[in-house]
Amino acid sequence: MARGGVVLVTGVGQGYGRAVALGFGRAGYDVVCADRDVALASKTAAEVEEDDGQAIPIQIDVAVPLDVRHAFDKVDELFGRLDGVVHVATRSSAAPAPELADAEFGELIDDDLRSTHHLLRTATRRLERAWFVVIGPPASVETPQTAMIRGALRAWVRAYAAQVPELRTNLLTPSRKASDPAHDARLVEAALFLGGSTGRGVVGTELPVELPPPPRVIETLLPEIQAALDDRVRQDDLEASLYVDDEDGEEGEDGAAEGGPDDDFDPYDDHEDEDEARPDAAPPTRIR
Repeated sequence: MARGGVVLVTGVGQGYGRAVALGFGRAGYDVVCADRDVALASKTAAEVEEDDGQAIPIQIDVAVPLDVRHAFDKVDELFGRLDGVVHVATRSSAAPAPELADAEFGELIDDDLRSTHHLLRTATRRLERAWFVVIGPPASVETPQTAMIRGALRAWVRAYAAQVPELRTNLLTPSRKASDPAHDARLVEAALFLGGSTGRGVVGTELPVELPPPPRVIETLLPEIQAALDDRVRQDDLEASLYVDDEDGEEGEDGAAEGGPDDDFDPYDDHEDEDEARPDAAPPTRIR
């Protein structure tokens, strides 16, 4: 039996979808974790349950109408109800518009617009009264094709809310791309607000969500060692920080920023006698 309601979250394998699934699970919702990759959906569902939530994984390609219908059928079979949907439509393109490949443009349309259409249409036909939150592409990506997607979603949500009032529809626009659940918590809180009773008066609206900068400090320990020391940290989150660009330096071949403050760091600079201080001045003592 649903405690806070039943919510379907798409794209739960990573990024905002995973953060939203974990957040709604902690808030007492039964979470239907939907993703193209069923292994990733199962992994996130397991995380929700490890955090004392309730979740089931579902494999779904949101750009395929039959998949969407089957997902709604499965939710109805298992729960007999669906209170809301959080659809992650955050695909963006940083390519210069004149160089944008037709295939990439088609993927933008499929993943963001076509998927939103299929989910909204099915929700309208199958649910008597529910809420629907779309998470759109981040505002930090300013290419024309991404601006087109954001503008379409904005107008779509506004018009849908006016014509289908029984489906309370809104749009969230994050300030940047996804990082990790801790640094994306404000977006999760906004989705919870729109889906909860306190957000019932907000309909057909775009809510920009300003997120804090993602972590820029990379720990010297390997991710697997960090995860072993603190079982509250998922290894994927630690590895994600390796790909965060440093605004003050250029990205090197391994994904780390060059020109950072630690480039010339020498742990032995403070020793007066360099020859005696450095470990290569004498062979190390081994414990047998």
